[in-house]
Amino acid sequence: MKRWIFILITAAAAGLAIPSVTLAQHAHGHGAAAGGGAMKMDTREVLVEGVKVVFQIMTNAEHKKMLSDMKSKEEPEKGTTHNVAVVLTDEKTKKEIMDAQVKMKLLDPKGGEQVKSLRASEAMKSFDNYFNLPDKGQYQLLVAFKVGDQTRNAGVYYDRK
Repeated sequence: MKRWIFILITAAAAGLAIPSVTLAQHAHGHGAAAGGGAMKMDTREVLVEGVKVVFQIMTNAEHKKMLSDMKSKEEPEKGTTHNVAVVLTDEKTKKEIMDAQVKMKLLDPKGGEQVKSLRASEAMKSFDNYFNLPDKGQYQLLVAFKVGDQTRNAGVYYDRK
């Protein structure tokens, strides 16, 4: 556990020191839910050492609607406001990477932090968990993901309006 915290802190420091590499991103408001309705989700993308990392952020209300459209009975975790999913794709083969261990650290505008392991979802080809983003402002999302014996770090900013 201490190693993961060290890795996440190192990723945060690298993100602040090298924003052009770690935080190369762009936002989208896109997607259609399985039921055909418009889905509100913000995405950020970054390329890290041959792996495209896509952060997908949506409110629990939108996530619950998507789950309902998919006939899932999953409920958002109590005390949280958002679902954050991460999709890892090998840039060369264009295949999703599902055999990774993924941890996320979320830094809020007031300096608080949340650290959680992300759950793999084969059906969605992603890793996700629920987080509490109660305040407006800029959040920093940092992931450390291990594939085989190689660990990579990525981070993005998310502005909650």
